[in-house]
Amino acid sequence: MDRQPIVCNTCTGVLLTTDSRDYTKQRGRLIVTNGYCSCPPAAPATAEPVAHQQPQGEQQPAAETAMVSA
Repeated sequence: MDRQPIVCNTCTGVLLTTDSRDYTKQRGRLIVTNGYCSCPPAAPATAEPVAHQQPQGEQQPAAETAMVSA
């Protein structure tokens, strides 16, 4: 079974986990001695620029004109 690492490779702090079963005596000792990971969270992936969207067609001005017969 692949387990996630307990200690951060950069700051040697203990990584957070969402599963309470991961908080063992060993992890508790590491938290006391090393503290928690202090690295900033990873930035989310950026989306592609909006310039690649297809145009939705030309929009007409909102003014209405009426023909009046003379």
